[in-house]
Formats: sequence, C-alpha cells, structure tokens
Amino acid sequence: MRLAFVSDIHGNLAALDAVIADMSHRKIQCVVNLGDSLSGPLLPLETADRLRNFPWLHVAGNHERQLLRLPVERQNLSDAYTSSQLNPLVKNWLASHADPADPRLQTAQIWPEQFGHDVALCHGSPRSDIEYLLETPEGEAARLASVREIEERLAGLIPENISLLACGHSHVPRTVRWRSKLLIVNPGSVGLPAYDDDHPYPFSKFHRIENGSPDARYAVVEKFGGLWRCELISVPYDHESMALLAEKRDRPDWAHALRTGWMPRV
Repeated sequence: MRLAFVSDIHGNLAALDAVIADMSHRKIQCVVNLGDSLSGPLLPLETADRLRNFPWLHVAGNHERQLLRLPVERQNLSDAYTSSQLNPLVKNWLASHADPADPRLQTAQIWPEQFGHDVALCHGSPRSDIEYLLETPEGEAARLASVREIEERLAGLIPENISLLACGHSHVPRTVRWRSKLLIVNPGSVGLPAYDDDHPYPFSKFHRIENGSPDARYAVVEKFGGLWRCELISVPYDHESMALLAEKRDRPDWAHALRTGWMPRV
C-alpha cells in the first residue's frame, strides 16, 4: 500500500489544492489527514468543503477539539475566526472524526481494516494532542527531541507490532527510525510553514517553528522488504494569494510566515 499523510492544513486552500494536484501523479492508494485542518484566518469553510469531497481518513487535532469544545470567548484569534465561518454541517463533519475520549488526550489510533495491524496515527503524541512527539522547545527554537524524551512521550502506548507511526502538530517535516523497527513520520504542514507559540514548556516560555520555505509539505510512505520508507515532499504553490488574504484579515504574522517560512522579528 502506498499512503500519503497530510497535516496542519489550517484553512490554506491554495496549498491544499497544490498538494492534491501533486498527489495525483504518485499513485496514492489512501490519504490520511492528521488534523488541524481549518483553524486560521484564511478559508476554513472552503477548505472543509474541499476535504469533504475526498474519501480521506481524518484524525482530529487540537484545533478541532478547541473549535468543538471551547466557547468562542475562550478561543484564540485563529479559532474564533474559524468558528465564525463554520456552519452546522461542517461542525458535524468535524465531530465525526474528533476523539470522543478525554478531550485533552488522544491515544494513537489503529485502523486495521484500512492499514493492517502495524500502522498507528495521532495528531501530537500518542498521549496528548498538544504535545510534540519529535521536537522539544528550548529557548526560542525547537530542537530534535532526545531519545529519552521520545521514549517518555511514547510511554508504552504503541504496541510492539506497530512499525509505522504518523504524527503532526509541530509543522516540522521529519522522520525518525525508532529502535530500528518503528518509523515515525511527521509530514510537516500543508498550510502554515511557520508560527510562534507562548505555551510554556520545561525549557521554553516562547518558541518559533520555522521551516524557511513557503512550500506546502506532505509525505508519502510505502513498505519495502518489511520496512516502511518515507518521502517528505515540498510543493511550491501560489502562497502570495494566501498571504494577501491573511493581511486582509489583519494577521500580518501569518502573512509573513506564508510568504517566507519564517516568523517576523520586531
């Protein structure tokens, strides 16, 4: 089976369409969306309508949870704008792939009917939708997580038979070959190549994620000789149209990120 993983579209319809066009040349058999599909100042409703037209599988991200469970007055700017645009049909669609368990926790999902018994999926880490699995914020940047940190975040939640674990959330395209057997894949972000975050971490009170390119990202995986291999793909698209839209919505931070893949410095 040849799988594609997308994640963190964040309402960027132009980037999503570029990824869909690129996939059409790659003989993809199944596409999995790892969450955070709509939130942002761009085109959340139009993005939802596009996604609903494809037979993709969807994992809920932290922004799906926040859109569905937090009152608007407690939502951040991106979620609040998105909430104002969504109709009941789209909210019901989001709820259909949201995690029904503890809203702050998202254990890895295993769908043997689609992938067999060796693939697991999550948005953040197997224990939380707001935890990076492969990155650790330190100071104002995010570094590759240490062996010990990844071990703690997996925390015995991935069965021994799993050989492919896909995650998103950090927007950083990366693969880690864990303990020789398990391939961990983060496809990066389709729609937002950079952002900053003031959520406190043990080594950081404020950090930036920056990929240094405006391109849309996704991943294709395929099994050879009993092991999964991954291609991390970077797709150029008309990012200026989305940057102009972010400016129109009074989000210059998004506009700069969409144009450059970096966050502005003041």
